[in-house]
Amino acid sequence: MGRVRLYRVSSVVVRQRDLGEADRVLVLYTRERGKLAAVAKGIRRPRSKLAGSLQLFSHASIQLAAGRSLEVVTQARARDTFYELRTDMVRFAHASYAAELLDALTDQGMVDTVLFDLLLSTLAALDSGGDASAVIRGFEVKLLTRLGYGPELDECVSCGAEVEGRGQRFSVTQGGVLCAKCGPLGSGAHLSPAGLQALRELRHMDATAVSGKRLSASAREELARLMRAFVDSHLDRPLRSSAFLAQESLDSA
Repeated sequence: MGRVRLYRVSSVVVRQRDLGEADRVLVLYTRERGKLAAVAKGIRRPRSKLAGSLQLFSHASIQLAAGRSLEVVTQARARDTFYELRTDMVRFAHASYAAELLDALTDQGMVDTVLFDLLLSTLAALDSGGDASAVIRGFEVKLLTRLGYGPELDECVSCGAEVEGRGQRFSVTQGGVLCAKCGPLGSGAHLSPAGLQALRELRHMDATAVSGKRLSASAREELARLMRAFVDSHLDRPLRSSAFLAQESLDSA
């Protein structure tokens, strides 16, 4: 049987680049087919019917035509453009980071509806005004856990003992927490009891619940530093959007 020429997907635009005078290449993360690249022809023209539905981060129902190297967008209907993300620099920067991180850690065609829903709910939480730092830390820890990268937050990665939340440290190289006994012998960084508890809670909370959680200034700074180092250890190169998140003490509300 020949390849299906037309099909429809539910998608989020995670990356884009201009092509020629009027076209744009979109990297889409879709519920049905995972990550794929498609060209939206004429989208940069003033009267394009596609432009409003295919902005960065937009959630849309898209009809695609199978192409040789790139799929071709033939129709698009927006479900949510997350307008508020474009009116706030902090929220936009965190959304950019979430999209770029998902893009960097997933392969073309890797279908995972859990990750699709995680991305969508994270964008919605940022759009609704949730604490950007809490939302993005929750996104990081759930994304990495789903992909099998940890971090280990319950047992000491050195001796296997249960970590109770006092005197522990966090080791990027070993992939998680060190207990009070092993911590001084390792190369881990300080992790406060409040920071550990916050990471454990964020790992299990859905994005709706996370959007209502607020981190203290000290927790924002501590977890941003630890998670950024941990995330970077799983990437070939630092994310461009990381530069925009240098000031983790900013309140996104």
